[in-house]
Parts: sequence; structure tokens; C-alpha cells
Amino acid sequence: FSSMKYNWDAPYMCRAVHSHGPWWLRSLVLAAILGLSIGVVSATTTHTHGAMHHLTTAQVFGREYPAGRHRPEVTRKPAHSSRSTQGQAPGLLPVLIGISAGPQQTVTRGWYPMARASDMDAGGILRQAGPTRCVGAAMGMVLLMLAGFAYAQWRRLVHPNSPAPQWTLAAAGEGAPTAAFGGVTIVGWGGKEVFIDDGKWNSPVTRALQDYTWPEEWPYTPASFKRMDEGADTGFYLVPRFVTHIDEAATGALTRFYSSVFKEAPQGEYAVLDLCSSWISHYPKDIAAKRVAISGMNHLELMANRQATEWNRKDLNVDPTLPYDDNSFDFITNVVSVDYLNQPRKVFREMHRVMKPGGMAVISFSNRCFFTKAIAMWVRDMNDGAGHARIVANYFRFSPDGGWKDISTVDISPGYGTWDRSNPMWVVTAIKA
Repeated sequence: FSSMKYNWDAPYMCRAVHSHGPWWLRSLVLAAILGLSIGVVSATTTHTHGAMHHLTTAQVFGREYPAGRHRPEVTRKPAHSSRSTQGQAPGLLPVLIGISAGPQQTVTRGWYPMARASDMDAGGILRQAGPTRCVGAAMGMVLLMLAGFAYAQWRRLVHPNSPAPQWTLAAAGEGAPTAAFGGVTIVGWGGKEVFIDDGKWNSPVTRALQDYTWPEEWPYTPASFKRMDEGADTGFYLVPRFVTHIDEAATGALTRFYSSVFKEAPQGEYAVLDLCSSWISHYPKDIAAKRVAISGMNHLELMANRQATEWNRKDLNVDPTLPYDDNSFDFITNVVSVDYLNQPRKVFREMHRVMKPGGMAVISFSNRCFFTKAIAMWVRDMNDGAGHARIVANYFRFSPDGGWKDISTVDISPGYGTWDRSNPMWVVTAIKA
């Protein structure tokens, strides 16, 4: 159990840790081991069974029967296995993987009362296996390897996480991410290109804006922002929660993302604002920001944030106005909280106002939330990362109109395309025009 971790607040309570090695190597090794095991074991154990119960001729053991013992009557008949004498015809698959004997295999109906251990030598068994059964075992190994490779190809198409060839993504005229060898390049602070190592180049989230037809008008209605629990958020967040709402692997990917984009700004001079913040902002430990302002719902959580230089308690669903001057911040971040905003246009307009020209907004989210407090169109499908990315992209597009440029979507989920079942992590970024 040392290789397992438990997360009682996650969709999967028990999660295996990340597997190592490229996807194709793990798949081929697994298929080879499985095919080899089935082929060899079936070829040997089937003949061991035959030697004990339906002995073939004396040449099975490479010797004649001992004098004075009953020599069973040898008959030649088509047979596929020791059970074929009972009228059971095998299927094609057992023949291919070497479990059954080939047609025209010599079997007997007699029973030799004692088979000594010395008689069961490997050489005799392998000699009796014959070319038919060995070919069947080899074919079984090949088929299983091909099946494993085909499955791996399917996994790569649906859940890829492997080095990719150079690829350029068209993002409907917006900041088109460029993928190269397992990463994604986006437009960052000041219009500079930033390479994101954890970016998944062929994820539906990364490609969410590829060939996307932007709506001409604001596409959402008041019903889109209804919530199951319309009660005061101050009461819901009254008790502090000193927890992380996404797992360690996902937060680690987000921290690495921040490291990549923050380093493009003048070190020791830039300012960061974290909206809907808490006791932790997931920034790098060595963040070189001159100012780190945070705003959230619980004052005890905000006071516990060691990276913050200032904090402000604010309910953006009641008053979306931000208490900061115009053009104050180089970066504005929001982690797994955009789905709770019931007035996103006003909030994003305020973000635009307090952002410096060329500044970068980073909105990240997962498939986790307090569903009673999340807006209706978001909880309709919590696993629709691409759909949620388009929602946030439209927030930027219309708040205000033309106020943001180089809108990009990136999937930095650590477990994407692997057996790791960690939380997904999706990011939408935009630059102030």
C-alpha cells in the first residue's frame, strides 16, 4: 500500500501513483510478458497434463516404457486437447495461443499408472510440443502484442501524454498555442512566448479554440448563472477550510505553470493579484514578485497565506468591484473558483481595469467544485474541460469587448494519457490589449 494514496474528497477515493516510462514502452512490455507467459505456460502445462493422463508414445519422455509395465494402446486421431476425447471442440483462440494441440496430434486412451519425476524432463516436453503448438504459441504472443499496441494507440489518441512532433494549433484567430515535443507554447506577459512543459498538445482542452466560431453577442442568459444554493456566500465560507481542493499532482502542475509565466516579467518588480484566494495560492516558493495581493472570502484563510503582502476580504458575487487602482498588476490569477462567479462580466471588467497593459490573466479550474454553489451551466458536465474553457474564453472576449487578446487554453493535467488518476488541471489565459 505504500504505492497508493487516498483522497476521500476526490471522485476516485483510491488512486494509483503515476506510472513511469513512455506509454508505448509500457504497453509493449506488458503485451510481451503476457503473451510470452501464456504461450510458454500453456505449451508446457498442457503437455504435462497429457503426460499424466493421456500418455502419448514412449518418445514423449525420450525413452521406452519400463519392462513389465502395461504399454497403453496408441491410437492416432485428430485431437485438440486432452479433453477432445470427451467430444469438446476448442475455439480458434485456444488453438492460436497454444493451449490446444494441433490436428493430428498422437494421443492415447490408456493410462500409465506412474509417471516418475525423472520422466517429466523439459526436453521431452519440448520435443513433444512439436512445430504446430510452438507456432500457435508464437502466434498468440504476436496477437497479444498487436492487441496491446492497438490499445496503446487508442489511448494515445483519446488520452495522449507522449512526446509529439512539431505541431501548430490554430485558435480561431486568438493566441494559438504551438506544441513541440510534449509541451505547448502560449503568449505570456508582455506578448512574449512562453513554453509550458506540462502542456498536452493534443488534448481537447488545448484545442478548445481551434476552429471555434466565436459568438457575435454575449451567449449566456441569467439562467446560466443560477445556483442550487442561492444563500449568502459569507455563511457558506464562514468556517475556514485549510485544505487544498485539488490533489498534489494537479497543484504541482499549476505551480510549474506559474513559474514559467512569472519568469518573463521583471524579477523583483512585478505585482500579482490572486482572486478568490485562500491560505495558499500555489505560487512558486521562490516567487520574485514585489507585490502579492490576495482577495477572498475567509479572513482567517487569507491571514494564513504566507506569500501575500496584503489581503482583502471580498464577496465578488455581492460586490464585484476590486479595491485597487487602475493598471496595478502584471498578473491576475484565479484557482478553481471561476465556476462560482454569478457576475463574471463585471468581475472580468474589473480585472481588465486593474491590470497593466500587456499583463496576463491566468484562470485555472478542474472537475471539482462545491456543486451547490457553482453556476448551472458549469455543473451540467463537470468533465467537459473543453466546454468550460470556452466559457472562460467568452468571459474574456466580452468583458470588455476587445479588451483582451491572445486568449489561449492549455491542458496541464499531470495524469492525462496515463494510468494516473490525479485531478485534471485546465488553464485559460489572456493578455490585456
